Amino acid sequence: MAKFKATSNVVFVVGGKETNFDKGLEYDMEVKTAEELNAKGAITHPELSPFFERVDKEEKAAKADK
Repeated sequence: MAKFKATSNVVFVVGGKETNFDKGLEYDMEVKTAEELNAKGAITHPELSPFFERVDKEEKAAKADK
């Protein structure tokens, strides 16, 4: 699992049901799932892509700098 921030308000079908993701909020999900959703989003709305940006890598880097 990793943390991803939604870059826009979007609805995806995940696990057979619609799931809302709100812009600016962080979500825990598998890296593979986020990559798949970004790939689907790039096809339907390339102007909004990527929909999810990983944020936990930035947190680890910030802690390492301290």
